[in-house]
Amino acid sequence: MKGYSRWLALSALASVSACASVPMAPADLDLQGKRFQAPPSGKAAFYIYRESVFGGAYSVNVTMGQRALGALGADTWFLVDVEPGQYDMRCSAGEGSDSKVVAIATGETRYVEVAIRMGVMQPRCAVFEVAAEQGQKAVLGGKRAQEIR
Repeated sequence: MKGYSRWLALSALASVSACASVPMAPADLDLQGKRFQAPPSGKAAFYIYRESVFGGAYSVNVTMGQRALGALGADTWFLVDVEPGQYDMRCSAGEGSDSKVVAIATGETRYVEVAIRMGVMQPRCAVFEVAAEQGQKAVLGGKRAQEIR
């Protein structure tokens, strides 16, 4: 039993210390996004982020409608300027996917979290909109990931 406990502890440590690597944006774009400026005239903005307490070894793929944004790793985020409208925000990881339709108006900034949840064999993801204060705190504590262009 002692060997099993040691193996379990080592496995837990390895899963916590392992982190998925995703392409990162240049440092100047990271700093620019952390200023939380209003979107360009006639546009709206989404911050899509992932905090990581669980599942740091996995990345989460994120899309907005037909537009693939890329992957988010632990404590990373995207900033996307968009036309006002409704957007189907989707994530996929491990065993499944999730989505949420978010409406946004001209001049608005919205915060959307994609989170890792426990699955049976691999993690799942979830998408939900959060308050500006919560989203800004996560963005300030993370790094800007590079979008797919």
